[in-house]
Amino acid sequence: MQILDFTATTTNTKIVANTRKGVQSIVLYSNLDLDAFTTERIQLEIERNGQNSTQITKGFVNLKKFVAAATYGDDAISSFPSSFGVESFKTVAVIELAELGAISLAGNDQLTIVLDQLVDGARYVIDGVESPFEDDSIYLYEDKTLLSTDTNAYLNTVGFETMVLDNDSNIKNIWLHYENGKVTKHSLREFRAISQDIDPVAYVKQNGQVLPSFPTFLQYPLKGINGITIDKEVGSNPQFLFRYDHSLVNLGIMK
Repeated sequence: MQILDFTATTTNTKIVANTRKGVQSIVLYSNLDLDAFTTERIQLEIERNGQNSTQITKGFVNLKKFVAAATYGDDAISSFPSSFGVESFKTVAVIELAELGAISLAGNDQLTIVLDQLVDGARYVIDGVESPFEDDSIYLYEDKTLLSTDTNAYLNTVGFETMVLDNDSNIKNIWLHYENGKVTKHSLREFRAISQDIDPVAYVKQNGQVLPSFPTFLQYPLKGINGITIDKEVGSNPQFLFRYDHSLVNLGIMK
């Protein structure tokens, strides 16, 4: 089910679309390689008759990192061959919104999708994937940015299951604070190696190249980790995107 099909121009870099049909996943297609995504942002919200709305993303988040967070683990970003003509896409990403079925929508409830700061001339298409089942254990996302003046910063990660962080050379070390009280120290290089070991196929490009990770950011699992401490140089402000553990959302522990 198509939700939007939009080609950005210099005078129109934003598209707002919605659906009142419950979907389990959305599929993002683009004629850009994911590597070429730059300024694009996405905002997802379930509007329930103006009350008790659910922000899937807390405001706008970086679209590239959102795709990376949503596909880390069992999924991979793919593409359609150039021989497919107008259906030729360099980026194809299936993004689950709920784990076991479609988000339940009733009455005038709707899922609203906003894409902003899109690249001039680039095409963005989003389909909604329906399901015969319903499930409200929804995946939620939140981003955080460190201050440029910080040299040692702690981020609480209780309730998060995945993070995407900038591959910033100004980050010297990251300490992981585990539920059992143990703390381990890691470099970004170690993070990349562990990330690739867990999910060795991140992106299958249109030219057949398989990428195990991405050069500008890293993906990392966070289950069982209560917090992270980042040791970095003054002047850099690395950004992080976190995905909540949907099982906690379903239990009402995280909202």
